[in-house]
Amino acid sequence: TLGDLLRVPGSEISLLDLRAKGADVRALYSPLEVLEIAKQNLNKNIIFFAIGFETTTPMSALLLQKVIEEKINNVFFHINHITVPAPVEAIMNDENVKINAFLGPSHVSVITGYGIYEPLAAKFKTPIAVSGFEPVDILESVLNIIKQSNEGTFKVYNQYKRAVSKEGNIKAQNLAKKYFRVCDFEFRGLGLIKDGGLELKEEFSTYDASKKFDCMVQSKNESKACICGQILRGLAKPYDCKVFGKACTPRSPIGSCMVSGEGACAAYYKYSKVNV
Repeated sequence: TLGDLLRVPGSEISLLDLRAKGADVRALYSPLEVLEIAKQNLNKNIIFFAIGFETTTPMSALLLQKVIEEKINNVFFHINHITVPAPVEAIMNDENVKINAFLGPSHVSVITGYGIYEPLAAKFKTPIAVSGFEPVDILESVLNIIKQSNEGTFKVYNQYKRAVSKEGNIKAQNLAKKYFRVCDFEFRGLGLIKDGGLELKEEFSTYDASKKFDCMVQSKNESKACICGQILRGLAKPYDCKVFGKACTPRSPIGSCMVSGEGACAAYYKYSKVNV
């Protein structure tokens, strides 16, 4: 699987802890590394734990395509790909939400195009700026959001023109559509979201690890101390959480906002003064 997933708290322990106990869990830089691992371990079943938004979905689709083309029979997929628009819509549908603008995700938008955000901007009367990564990119995007708010306009502004188009990467989108279909998905802190995730199409179900090994993913109650759901809705800041910077750190995350370096809590932890 990809590195970010290793530290995510599981039903009992994380994959990182499981590896420490002797399990063969490998962090990959690219999903295509699975091909060589599978060829070197023909007597073993290889499970690729696929995660991520629209940015990483085409790579999982490409891996499946190559597995089929090369007739590799010992690779199976545990798909946990998710989409951006569905959780954003779910968050904004909450009448208590305190979010009044969005910076659109750069890498995701390269694949999807900025056009997918236009219905959200119009429906929720919320300005959205798709921003690049550089400080000047972010500043320009924030400036546009402020300008839109002052003028009462609610559009999608594409600041990251050097990489993002309205249509996105059609080839990558079609590759993902070939192998995946939308499904309901449970998000930590947000609950079950309609059409929030992706799953393998029925014709590719022989590669589905959950069916191959007859295992069902069971929901588990989150820590009562975790307030990631409130943070995602703009109802609380990371430092409002009682375990932030104490029991919950990047090295031992409790909530989803601390797991990835891109999470709100991880960012606050890195750039804020925290008494640990």
